Amino acid sequence: MRTGKVSGVQRLIDGVSRSPLVWGSLAGAGFFALVHADALGSYFFQRYCAGHPVEYVETMLFFVGLAALAIKALDVAAQVRGLSRPLMEPIAPDGHSPADCDMLLARLSRVPQVGQDDYLLRRVRNGLESVRRIDSADNLEERLKHLADLDADQAHAGYGLMRLIVWAIPILGFLGTVIGITMAIASLKPAALEESMVEVTGGLGVAFDTTALALGLSIILMFVQHYVDRAETGLLAAVDARVEAELIGRFKEVSVDPDSQVAAMRRMSQAAIRSMEETLRRQAELWQAAVEANRQQWQEVQGTAVRAAENLAAVQNAVVHKAEVLTRAVDAASCVAGLQETLNRNLSALAGARHFEETVMSLAAAIHLLNARLGELPAKAPPVSLEPARRRGQAA
Repeated sequence: MRTGKVSGVQRLIDGVSRSPLVWGSLAGAGFFALVHADALGSYFFQRYCAGHPVEYVETMLFFVGLAALAIKALDVAAQVRGLSRPLMEPIAPDGHSPADCDMLLARLSRVPQVGQDDYLLRRVRNGLESVRRIDSADNLEERLKHLADLDADQAHAGYGLMRLIVWAIPILGFLGTVIGITMAIASLKPAALEESMVEVTGGLGVAFDTTALALGLSIILMFVQHYVDRAETGLLAAVDARVEAELIGRFKEVSVDPDSQVAAMRRMSQAAIRSMEETLRRQAELWQAAVEANRQQWQEVQGTAVRAAENLAAVQNAVVHKAEVLTRAVDAASCVAGLQETLNRNLSALAGARHFEETVMSLAAAIHLLNARLGELPAKAPPVSLEPARRRGQAA
């Protein structure tokens, strides 16, 4: 853990120490300190470098670009001096086999790196790894040429910041021109033309000074970049020659007889077969995963269908139960209707019985009244016979 932290801090320190923004800003700050302290002893720098905010920005960009070119030049010079250092053991008379690449890479890892981006070490290392990867030195020259093209592209990309600065400084000069002309026009007073001429000329001075400074600084940067670029191009050419001397002819020559061609074809076929096996294995894994996913989905669908069938059966049972309850309710309603009809008849009969009772009671009251009248008759009155007349006639 401590080693990782130390390496991270070291990388941060290396990045800051090689940053053109840091060194350019420090150089620009020192330059402006000298200008404002009149240490340079010249009105030229005061006027053209510190007379307007646009000039400050142009000068700072110039120092950043100059710092980037200086760092690049120092790196190229260090790599040029390191071209003469030994890298690997001399080439054996009978050559090396591709199996010796591990040993050669281990020997190469002990060589100190002289630059942040050491073209020589990286090119040789990539060439050895290419031979080890395909277990053959066939077409090594084509692979080394490809690596050389990659290094050339990287060297061209390394000037990206410089190209941006060289483009930005003239644009800032034109911006200063526009600002200066605007200041001159705004200061122009037709009513007091002579009094405003000082301000007008001051605005025009800003316009011309910023443009002149931008063009001058851009020209300086372009010349310095040209020489640094030429030096790096020469370095890449020297690296090409050194890599060819280190790798071309180091490995055993491959004969061109039919047996060697068959062996090469066999190696290619085996590599293709391994690749196809790996592809088929991955495809089989994907298919198995897809089948497993479909099986799980089918199980879920089947479980859902079973639950739906169970729910449907429960609903059907509930419907049957409701139908039975409804049938019993209809039967009960029929019984209730019969009972109601019987009750109505009973109530009618009961109503008739109530009239009969009233008649009997009236009849009893009449009998009581008759008895009371009979009690008021004389004692010698002839008895009243209630027998029928017919019986009396028979007795006669």
